[in-house]
Amino acid sequence: MSTSDVAICNRALHKLGAGTITSLSENKEKARVMNVAFEPVRRAELRRHRWRFSIKRASLAALAAAPDSDYSFQYQLPNDFLRLIEGGALTNMADLTDFRASSTALYSVEGGKILTNIGAPLPIRYIADITDASLFDSCFVESFAARLALESVERITESTTKRADLAQDYRTSIREATRANALEVAAESSADSEWVTARAQ
Repeated sequence: MSTSDVAICNRALHKLGAGTITSLSENKEKARVMNVAFEPVRRAELRRHRWRFSIKRASLAALAAAPDSDYSFQYQLPNDFLRLIEGGALTNMADLTDFRASSTALYSVEGGKILTNIGAPLPIRYIADITDASLFDSCFVESFAARLALESVERITESTTKRADLAQDYRTSIREATRANALEVAAESSADSEWVTARAQ
């Protein structure tokens, strides 16, 4: 059975002990809270980690106009772009002689574009904004639901006592996703623990 937006919200509501909804447009407080939180939390959760199902590749053509900067080329980012994957194509597939003499960084993401001294075509790997819930990995669904519950706990339950448990539930879901190979482990550390720690206080 494919996952739906409502099913993910009901999983979050289950974690809150708040019953279920049949639609995000229901005239109920819990449906309104879920409706407001759903899209920003989904995008943040996708951007925060390297979920394998959301990783895409693209080969970008240089724009005709040169950027008004120290870089020689600019490339329009894909419409579904959320985050460039560090250590991906820009460092692994580029000709390093293109920028070795430059005093600037290898690239800069600015105003929906990549600025760089690397000539076209520019191959990249990036996190895409996947909106179709039927494409979500099951580990992502659990993590997303845990994050929705954590974001919504006070509005729906009017209680702060569940926050620490929900924060732990979220951390556990991320660990399980890593063990299940649903996440591509990055070299850099994630900011999740700081966010969860702050929210759980």
